[in-house]
Amino acid sequence: GNKNAKDLLRLIKFGGRFLVIGWTSTPLAGGGRGAGADHATANSVPTNLIMMKGAQVIGCPVAIHTRLNPAIRKQRLQTIDEWVKQDLIKPYSSHNFAFNQFREALLAKWNRSITGNCILRCQD
Repeated sequence: GNKNAKDLLRLIKFGGRFLVIGWTSTPLAGGGRGAGADHATANSVPTNLIMMKGAQVIGCPVAIHTRLNPAIRKQRLQTIDEWVKQDLIKPYSSHNFAFNQFREALLAKWNRSITGNCILRCQD
C-alpha cells in the first residue's frame, strides 16, 4: 500500500481484484532491513476505493505458497521461461559478476545497488 495502491485501485473496473504480492511495501521487508518503505504509508490501502469499486483484495504470498506446495514451482518456472522466449517479459539484470567475485555480488545485493537482479557466472 502507498500512492501506487491508490492509483492502481482507481484503474480497476467494478468488481475487480487487487492482488497483493509479497511484502515489498512493508517497513521491515521492503528493501530489507527496514529501509524499503515509508513507515507512514506502508500497509495502507484506501478502503473507500475498495468499497466504491466493489473490489476484492487478495493476498498472494508466492514464496509461502511455493514452500507449502513445492509441486507448483516447476509449472511456474516453465510458464516464466515461455514468457521470456516469447518476449512477453524481459528479466533485467543490472550487474554481471564472475564466480570468483561472489563476495562483491552479495555485497551489491545487500547494499541495494542492484536493479532487478544480478548474474553470477559459474564459468567464463
